[in-house]
Amino acid sequence: MVIAQPKTTGEFYDHLLQAVSAGVLVLDDDGIVTSANLAAGRILGWEAEQLIGRTWSDLGANDELLLACPPHRTTLRQPDGRSVTVNLAITPVSDHITSTTMVSFTHWQEMEQLNEALLHTQRLAGIGILTASVAHELNTPLSIIAATCSNLLHEIEENSLGMEQLMRYVEMIEQSAWRSARIVEVLRNYSYTDEMQTAVTDLNMIIEDALVLVQHQFKGEFNIQIVKKLDENLKTTVLDHNRMTQVLINLLINARDAMAPNGGTVEIRSWQMDEQVNTSYNGNGSHPEMYAFSVSDTGNGIEPSMLDSIFEPFFTTKSAGKGTGLGLFIAKRIVQQHNGRIWAENNELGGATFTVVIPRKL
Repeated sequence: MVIAQPKTTGEFYDHLLQAVSAGVLVLDDDGIVTSANLAAGRILGWEAEQLIGRTWSDLGANDELLLACPPHRTTLRQPDGRSVTVNLAITPVSDHITSTTMVSFTHWQEMEQLNEALLHTQRLAGIGILTASVAHELNTPLSIIAATCSNLLHEIEENSLGMEQLMRYVEMIEQSAWRSARIVEVLRNYSYTDEMQTAVTDLNMIIEDALVLVQHQFKGEFNIQIVKKLDENLKTTVLDHNRMTQVLINLLINARDAMAPNGGTVEIRSWQMDEQVNTSYNGNGSHPEMYAFSVSDTGNGIEPSMLDSIFEPFFTTKSAGKGTGLGLFIAKRIVQQHNGRIWAENNELGGATFTVVIPRKL
C-alpha cells in the first residue's frame, strides 16, 4: 500500500497535526477556531470540521484561560452538554503578520488510565530485574528449613534428640518460615495492581520492604554497601504502602546504575522535617507534620543542566537498551499523588541524593 505524502510545507504540517494523539485547536485573536485535528473532535465529541468557526466560549471555556500558558486542568463542554475534564496547555504563536493561539489538550481520564497501566508495567519490569535477588532471599530460609529438618530426622533415628535441641530446631524452622512468608508478602504487594489505596503504615517498614527486594543483588552482583540511618522515633503515617515501596525501588535502582560498574555505597535516611523549614500548610493555616526520606549514592553525580529534566518521561542518560527513562518519572508521579515533593541534588563529595518529602497524613 502506498501512503500519499504531503507535497507542500502547509500540507506537511496539517498531516502532522492530524497524526498526533492530543487534541489541538488553533484560535485567532478573537478566540475563533481556525484549525482542529481529529483528536480534538474525538475528545470534545464533535467532528473535527464542526469545530472550525466556533469560539473558545462555545466549548465551555473561559476566555481568560487563553492567557494562562502553563499546563493546567480544566473542563470543556461536549455538544450534548456533558463536561469533559482535560489537561490543557496554551501556546501563543505569532509572527510579524499574524497572531494565533495553539490549544493542546488530552483527556484527563484517558491519561490517568494510561499512567496507571504504565505504573504497573514499570513495577512488573522491576520485578524481572530483581528476580535473582528475590530468589536468593527465599533460598536462604528455605535452605535452613531443609537442613534443620534433615538434622531433626537424623537425631530422631539416632534417638539422641533432647527437648532443648528439639525446641531450638522448631524455633529455627519457625523463624525461617516466617522470613519466607515475609519475602513472598513483600513481592506480592509490590506486584499488586489497583487504584491508589492509603492506609496507616510505617515509613521505615516501607524502606525495609524495598531492601528485601534489592539487598542481595546490590551486595553480591553490584558490590554496593547499604547504609541505613532511619529515625526510629517516626510515628505511623497514612499513605499507599505498595506505591511508596515502588518509589524506593526506583530510587535504589537509579542509585545502583549511577555507580556501575565499580559499585559504591547507598545511604538511606528517614526523618521528620523540621517545622521551621516546612512550607506546606493545611486548611487552618498550621504546618502539617512532614516526613522525609532520601537515597544517596557515591556515583558521578548528575550534570547540572539535567537536574530539571531527569523526572521527565523517557528521559535517560543510559545507553540504548539499558533503561526506559520511566523510573524517576513514575516515582515523581506517585509522590505527587501523596501531595509530596521529590528532588535531586549533587553531593559535595560526589554522587547524588534524591529526597522525598510527604505529609504524615494526606
